[in-house]
Amino acid sequence: MFRIKFLLLILLIFPLVILNNSNANMGIELKICDGASSNAQIIDANDFYRDFFDDIEDIFNDTTYSYVHEDGEVTEYGPFAYNIFQNAVMHFKEYSPSEFSTITIDSHDFIITNDDHEEIKTIICNIIKDDLTIRDLIIKLDVLSDNDDWGAHASKSEPFPYIETGRNVIEAPKIKDLEHYKKYIAVNGVMILGGQKVPDDAFLYAYDSVNYMLSKRPDIAEELKRNNVRVSLFGPDGDNGELPEYRDEDEDGGLAMGITDSSMTANAGWMCYPGNYDIGGDPVIHELVHSIQHIVFDTTNELYFYERIMPLAKSAWERGLMKPYFDDWSGSKEDKKHAIFGEYWAMSVEGYIMNRGKKFKSTHYSHDWIKDNDPELYELITHYFPTEEWEYCPGVESKL
Repeated sequence: MFRIKFLLLILLIFPLVILNNSNANMGIELKICDGASSNAQIIDANDFYRDFFDDIEDIFNDTTYSYVHEDGEVTEYGPFAYNIFQNAVMHFKEYSPSEFSTITIDSHDFIITNDDHEEIKTIICNIIKDDLTIRDLIIKLDVLSDNDDWGAHASKSEPFPYIETGRNVIEAPKIKDLEHYKKYIAVNGVMILGGQKVPDDAFLYAYDSVNYMLSKRPDIAEELKRNNVRVSLFGPDGDNGELPEYRDEDEDGGLAMGITDSSMTANAGWMCYPGNYDIGGDPVIHELVHSIQHIVFDTTNELYFYERIMPLAKSAWERGLMKPYFDDWSGSKEDKKHAIFGEYWAMSVEGYIMNRGKKFKSTHYSHDWIKDNDPELYELITHYFPTEEWEYCPGVESKL
């Protein structure tokens, strides 16, 4: 069965100098939004949707920017969502389904109604008009393909509103079924929410980290805001199963926000801030790097990133730069290679942003280390993230 699915723990972002929010300059004709003026060829409704989802499956199977390992496993990278949207525009422009009320797409094992068809068409048109995002289309297609069967799927709840808070933790807006969230802060397009037991200092730390990370690229921050990106803090004890959307999960560190997810998660106990001097990796920084890739790069055709990241990961692996992580992880060598190729970008940016030295990361642990040992990666990181110094976790020196 065809499943529209995005990995939770890998991927990244896009690089023209300004991200392309508007689709007006794509040369897309709005005729597909006007049935009276459309010159689309009418074809059998079953053929229309079978071909449409066959094309989507082909897009997900495209390994142009991915890495195919020796055992045939694939570390997936690429602007899949962007290409799905482009394909949808062309398909709906060139063809129109014959009249139908309900059809069953046997080859993909799901049902489509005429109301679904009209909704898909409306979403495509509103993306062209810049009133919706490509993420809205992917969420709808996910629902159609029955891949919305977990609580954190974006279709399961209303998004929180974006509120300008400054560096102040406020009471969270009330959203049905998400009453767990009592605290709220927002910065640079990203909302940060958590339950009552998450300390205010964790929110302020997350605010500072997100503020610094996105300070170089307001265009990326705007895309995150348009796509309702949210950080769900949990802890400082336990796992993300305490969050209403993740009650069947037991992740103790954090999860990235995939394009069809309602949020990313991070353990407040794993953050480093005065009163909680945790020395090691950082879930807010790490998972936000992944989430930017999923939400921004994947929808904006960020080929500057996708053309570079896998060759750089391969080079780092071959030169032994990732060996410290390799030695720390359990599992077979091939499993470690799969994981490291998927995590290379997020782990490296995490170390770059913290810039705290080897006690925090096994490798890629500072601006200078990355610049000296992985200079092409340094250039890629600084294309998106600031070069100005900042003080990550003030006061932690006393614990080193």
